[in-house]
Amino acid sequence: MSSNDRRDLDLQLRAAATPVAPGRVRQTSAQALLEHIVTVPRTAEGAAVPAARRSHRTRWALAGAAAVAVTGAALVVPGLGGGDQAYASWTATPAALATGDTRELSQECVREKLQPQYGYTPAELAAAKMVLGERRGDYSYLSIATPRWTATCFRDKAGDVHQGSIMEAPVTDAALGRKGVEMQGWSQLKTSEGYARLMSGHLGSEVVAVDVVLPGGKKVQATVKDRYFVAWYPEAVDAPGGTTLTLRLADGSTVAGLAARDLHEAPELD
Repeated sequence: MSSNDRRDLDLQLRAAATPVAPGRVRQTSAQALLEHIVTVPRTAEGAAVPAARRSHRTRWALAGAAAVAVTGAALVVPGLGGGDQAYASWTATPAALATGDTRELSQECVREKLQPQYGYTPAELAAAKMVLGERRGDYSYLSIATPRWTATCFRDKAGDVHQGSIMEAPVTDAALGRKGVEMQGWSQLKTSEGYARLMSGHLGSEVVAVDVVLPGGKKVQATVKDRYFVAWYPEAVDAPGGTTLTLRLADGSTVAGLAARDLHEAPELD
C-alpha cells in the first residue's frame, strides 16, 4: 500500500468514527481502538478496505475489518448455530437467564466495565427500571435500563464479560405510546469465536413479542418483558444491512418491516 493509499484509508476510518446522536450513544472503547489502528505502523500487507458508510453499525464492524487490513490476520466468519461453527450452541429461540446469573452478570459488568469507563454505579444498577437477560446456548446476555442510561453486557462461553452498547437519555414510556419502539442497543461485538450483533430496546405498552428478521428471512425470537426486549445473533463483520423488527401487539396485529439500524438512529414513536 502506498503512502497516499494509507493516508486515504486513515481519513476514511476517522470519518466512519463520527459519533451518532451525540449525548445519547457512547462508543469510547470502539473509538479508542480505531485511533490505535490508524496510528500504529503496518506490520504486514493486507487487502484494502472499502470506504465505510457513516453509520453506527459500520463503526463497530469497521474496527474488526480495519484490524484485518492492518495485520493481515485471518477472519473467522460465525454461523448461526450448529455443527462446528463459531457460536455453535446459539439458538434462535432464547431461554430465560436465571435470576442469580442475571444478578451476577449485571453486577460484574457494572463493576468491571461500566463504572471504570463511564462512572455508572452499583447504586444506579440497584435502582434500574429493568435488568432483562436471556441465555442462548453457552452464552448469557442482558440489558440494564435506568432512567438516565442503558447498557448491554455479554458473557461468552469462556466466562469473559464484554460490554456492548451504551446509550444515554432514553425516551419515556409515554413517548412510545402503544406500539412505539426505541433501539437502545445496536452494537457488533467481537469475542474469541467471532462477531455477534447485540440489540436491546424499549417498547410501547401493547407490544407483547418481537421477531428479529435477518437478511434472507431467518427469524430470531427476542426476549420480551415489561416493555423491554433483548436479542443477539452471530454476524459476520461485513454482514449486509437489512435486519428488521416485527412487533406483535396484544390485539393480534403486527407492525412489520421496521429497519433496526433506523430505529437506533431515531425511535419509532406512537
